[in-house]
Amino acid sequence: MILTGTLMAMANGVVLPLMCIVFGDMTDSFVKDTILSHVNFSSLNMTGIKINSTLQEDMNVYAIYYSIMGFMVLVAAYLQVSFWTLAAGRQVRRIRKLFFHRIMQQDIGWFDVNETGELNTRLTDDVYKIQEGIGDKAGMLVQAFTTFFSSFIIGFTKGWKLTLVILAVSPALGVSAAVFSKVLAAFTTKEQTAYAKAGAVAEEVLSAIRTVFAFSGQDREIK
Repeated sequence: MILTGTLMAMANGVVLPLMCIVFGDMTDSFVKDTILSHVNFSSLNMTGIKINSTLQEDMNVYAIYYSIMGFMVLVAAYLQVSFWTLAAGRQVRRIRKLFFHRIMQQDIGWFDVNETGELNTRLTDDVYKIQEGIGDKAGMLVQAFTTFFSSFIIGFTKGWKLTLVILAVSPALGVSAAVFSKVLAAFTTKEQTAYAKAGAVAEEVLSAIRTVFAFSGQDREIK
């Protein structure tokens, strides 16, 4: 299932550079038609009709190309998201089962160190974040990498000089993306720890709400 989703993501990523090629050829057809119109402006009217007919035929061909690629994107994107989401759901279900089984295998002293409310939060929120990370976002990552590499291949084929200029800026973009990912991962870890502790406190308070009200401890628990 993951393999099929990966192949669909790669197919979806290749289409965008191909669309750029078709768009470039279509633009060349417009430019060529404009140049020929100016050159043959003083010629017979039959020449202008022939040029317009050729342009119309080219546009019909490009419209067919766009329709085919649009259908490919529709099918590939649907299968990409579907297969990756289903695969992520299966992985998360297995992770939850293994996590619960490991908890049941711990001794009594382990539960004195780790709060049950925090474990519950880990079992729900953290696993949900894993599902978000390995779901359709993984397919989008494969799609982005495929678009990146296929774009450079097409770029070197069509115009290697301009591609080298763009390639010179790529390390700066890569470094900035790596720094952003590292900072985001650090804040995500802090967020998970804070949510786990807050979930543990909230579960203990709600499970013993009568005791809290009996000793007038509402303000303290809110803080």
